[in-house]
Amino acid sequence: MANRHVIDTALDGFINVYKDSEQYKTRSFKYKIPADVIQKLEAEREELLIWARSKATGRVQEAFAPWDDEGLVGYAYGESRPNNPIPVFVDTMGEPIEMSVLQNVRKGTKVRLIIQHKPYCMIGKIGTAIKVVGCQIVELVTGNGAVDSGDLSVDDVVAMFGTTDGYKADSPAVRPAAVDSTEDNYEF
Repeated sequence: MANRHVIDTALDGFINVYKDSEQYKTRSFKYKIPADVIQKLEAEREELLIWARSKATGRVQEAFAPWDDEGLVGYAYGESRPNNPIPVFVDTMGEPIEMSVLQNVRKGTKVRLIIQHKPYCMIGKIGTAIKVVGCQIVELVTGNGAVDSGDLSVDDVVAMFGTTDGYKADSPAVRPAAVDSTEDNYEF
C-alpha cells in the first residue's frame, strides 16, 4: 500500500547523489514538498496510519510525519539503507544522467521528483515514510556556481549579451598581455 506523487521542487541542504560516503555508506539530499502536496499527504497519512494500526499488535507509538513544519524532507539511500531505493536520475529528455554530472549537483538544483508515501509497522511503532523513486533534473546548479537550465541558441546568447568593444573572432587584434609589475620579490 503506497501512494505516488510527482512534485516540482529544488534540492536543499547537503547533497551527495554521486556515491556512498565513506563514513556512513549513504547518499542523501533534502527537498521541500509544496504546501498543496503537504495537505494531500496529511490526509493520506491518516489512512495509511489506520492501515498500519490494523497490522500492529499490542501498544504502538506513532512516529512523526516524515516532513517538518516547512515541508522539508531528507532522503538517504545507499549501502547502509537497503530499504530505500536508489532514485533514477534523468534529464528533461528522459535520458539517464551520467555519474560525472551527478558528482556536481548542488543546492538549488530544480527537480521533479516521484515520491512514494507508504506506511510502516515495526515492533511498537507505526508511521509513514517517503521514498524517492525518480528524479528529473530540470535546472542543474553545479559546484562552481554554474546553472544549466537548458539549451540556448546562438541567437539567444547574442540577444542576452548584445555587443561590446573587444575580441572579434573574424578580426583578432593580438597584443602582448599586460604584466603586473607590482609583484614583490621575496628572498628567503
